[in-house]
Amino acid sequence: MAIGVLPAQVNGWPPANTSDSDSESAASPPPKTPPSPLSAVNGPSSLRRPSFWELVPLCDLYSIVHVVLLPISLRLSYTTSSTHNGASTPTGPNGTTRVNGLNGHCQHLAPPTRLAGALAGLGLGPSNWAATGVSVFTAILPTADGYVNHSDFLTLRFQDCPFPISKIQESVGPLRRYTACRLSPAAVSSEDAVADLIEQAAGVIQWADLEASASILDLQRYLLGLTHELRDRLNNAPWLTPHPIARKRVALIRGRPSLTAGGPVYRAARALGLDLVIIDDEGHWLQPDTDENKIHREAFLATDMTEDSGVADRILASITRYPLPIHGVFTLSDNFFATTARVAASLHLPTNPVSAFETAVDKHRSRLLQDVPGHTARVASLAELDALLAPGPNNTQPAFNAPFPLIVKPTKGWSSECVSKVSNPTDLAVAVRKATSRHGSAAVIEPFFDGPEIDANFILLDGEILFFEVADEPPCRADADGASVHDTFSPEALTLPSALPEREQEVVRETLGGLLVKAGFRTGVFHVEARVVGSGCEYRAGGEEGGKGVVDLLPREGERGKGVECKLIEINARPPGFRVSVPSRHTYGVDFFAAHMLAAAGEAERLRLVARPFDHTDEGRTKGAQYWSRLVYVPAPKEGVVRWPTGLAPCEELKRRRPDLAGNIVLAVDYCVPGERVGMFTDGARTYVAHLLVCSRVSRKEAIEAGEEVLRALKIEVEEETA
Repeated sequence: MAIGVLPAQVNGWPPANTSDSDSESAASPPPKTPPSPLSAVNGPSSLRRPSFWELVPLCDLYSIVHVVLLPISLRLSYTTSSTHNGASTPTGPNGTTRVNGLNGHCQHLAPPTRLAGALAGLGLGPSNWAATGVSVFTAILPTADGYVNHSDFLTLRFQDCPFPISKIQESVGPLRRYTACRLSPAAVSSEDAVADLIEQAAGVIQWADLEASASILDLQRYLLGLTHELRDRLNNAPWLTPHPIARKRVALIRGRPSLTAGGPVYRAARALGLDLVIIDDEGHWLQPDTDENKIHREAFLATDMTEDSGVADRILASITRYPLPIHGVFTLSDNFFATTARVAASLHLPTNPVSAFETAVDKHRSRLLQDVPGHTARVASLAELDALLAPGPNNTQPAFNAPFPLIVKPTKGWSSECVSKVSNPTDLAVAVRKATSRHGSAAVIEPFFDGPEIDANFILLDGEILFFEVADEPPCRADADGASVHDTFSPEALTLPSALPEREQEVVRETLGGLLVKAGFRTGVFHVEARVVGSGCEYRAGGEEGGKGVVDLLPREGERGKGVECKLIEINARPPGFRVSVPSRHTYGVDFFAAHMLAAAGEAERLRLVARPFDHTDEGRTKGAQYWSRLVYVPAPKEGVVRWPTGLAPCEELKRRRPDLAGNIVLAVDYCVPGERVGMFTDGARTYVAHLLVCSRVSRKEAIEAGEEVLRALKIEVEEETA
């Protein structure tokens, strides 16, 4: 680490034998004459904020430069004295070396300094250069030349940073070449040199100002903590790739239904330098060539998306008519997975086999990847159900002999819609009727696997697992022992990182990763739902409050898990939905939508770069997670019309009413607007009106408690409609 000081400013920082005490030294007599401002020594042109810098070789990938601007009022309270090394050091009224607790007055400002100009040129720096706070900036300097993989790299890596940020300026656009600075402490010996580094940095972060009363020791501790946090976020994450990146164009088949659902996709495409073309029905909201829509996509190709045998040919015709080349196609709509793969194969673009997607979207076929003979069946009608359950020849056992409870669900479906838990033969027909009524598909009947439910997310490249995470889904209504066929599996929350033991997470990784490859998948993003049977953990109330603590996944009392197995529920050959992707992006710093598009474009090297989680290793958290997080789903409380009695959206109203909770809320999204009608259920699953992500850097328990309190405190007013 090299510490430099701007000449005729706060030289020799930190001074020898620095104390963080605010009291003045009694050993030094007061001066015989009033102290003179430094301008008396250096002239009016030096009336500027005193500053110093710190050059840190952060890791193999980056060096950083911290630049600190002290209040100008501090400078005018100082005289100069000679230090042990002869440097000019500011002193207090009785000769003590200090940077806190002094008040001065600025009558005028000097012309802008070179450093001020460098910061201002990036849109940084305080609006008032006589500000009373301590301003801190960090310049990020990659150590090797390269090409920019992601223009929002710092924004993503520093989201929810525990050190408050005023602004992030990323100075390099996507795909452009960046030339690294060749740094040596000796070369950074003047304000001009520091200004040069600011101007050459790939990005600069302006941190929230510190109080002017902060002592030098406080400032030292702050910079050490800042450096540690920077290392955890950047140590394993290259911003640049050594090879030139060709600009590519990708087509999204089936645009998202709203900006809320599609925003993360469109933002990721811009940051990656990918031109985005949308293919969807006439009348889609992204079709008009408005200035706003042009921000999100390059073009819209109106296409008849009716799901029939000719839809792939119609999409192909739209793409071939487009005058510019398409380098990849992708979708986020489950019912277009196989169609998109057929289109990609016809155009010789990167894709997984069509057969792999056909297996994933058919819940009966995907269940057969891990089937026990006689425990999984498919029926298209009640008549087929009766035949399935009928005794075999000579009154032998039926071909289907799975024990209750059972799960019945549509072979084609998503979001836990029309999924039922069946505990007796009487309810089996009810569940089959419900499942076959959805999407006109057959119903799959399979065992109910008793154990913690999980979401497992994978990023694969040629069968190699680049990134893997497990999130815990607490029990829902249908998990209860007394659940009826009408209770749903609609999720209620999601907690990251998982509380499962490391060895059980490894079983999940090996089992589900193997099933993805077995199905035929090699590259892409996959959201897989499963249960861990025989786990050493169970959901129960913990703590010392006689079982009154929060319900969480805790070690079983007595016998621990033996013969742990991971049982597949379903494969989603895409990122988690826009709501469920939020915890991963914020907790681990991995953007699944960026990875999904890079996989579609065949960008293997860049896919590796975006699959790097944080490098936090704090005790109690999974490596790579910056905190514990809890995603809270807010269901509609009843049917009716949404009202905002205060004029504020419910999530915003909550944050203002409960500032004690606002500090834990990372993200809050309302789905409904005043006057909109909502029902209790949508397509056989619970209707949600909002979601919130809360976090804790203290413990998983605190994150869960905050999530539960947020759900209790959030006021969603739904007015019943009168007849």
